[in-house]
Amino acid sequence: MPGLRSTAAALALLGAGPLLLAASTPPVEQQLLDLTNTARAGAGCPPLRLNADLSEAATEHSADMAHRGFFDHTGSEGSDPASRTQAAGYPGDYIGENIAAGYDSAETVFQKWMETAVHRSNILNCKFTDLGVGHADVPGSQYRTYWTQDLGRPPIR
Repeated sequence: MPGLRSTAAALALLGAGPLLLAASTPPVEQQLLDLTNTARAGAGCPPLRLNADLSEAATEHSADMAHRGFFDHTGSEGSDPASRTQAAGYPGDYIGENIAAGYDSAETVFQKWMETAVHRSNILNCKFTDLGVGHADVPGSQYRTYWTQDLGRPPIR
């Protein structure tokens, strides 16, 4: 999709597995991971690992919102965050999602998330272990930039 900045696309080119390496991570995704982990450290939470499956689900949701002109946790085909992350291959069933639209930088979107209780509680939930970030920049769409942050934890065995 034109204008889509995709972690999944970067992984496909590099042939990376489910865990992303920092060198293959697009800048906005790395910035959101760093901002998130800094905030979590201040709250006594362990850092999150960037996960390719969660990033795929987040990227697809950001693109879906941008290209179909809506802003919601429910996808255009009726999906919810858990069904999207499972469809992308993430094994966890403990999922949180933050979305935003219209902000032009990772720093601004992160600041806005931290200013709202529900988004902040997802970010500072120490039970989450993995993070996926999606960003779509689509000129001509309602908000132009769309952001999705999917947080997860694989099943505890």
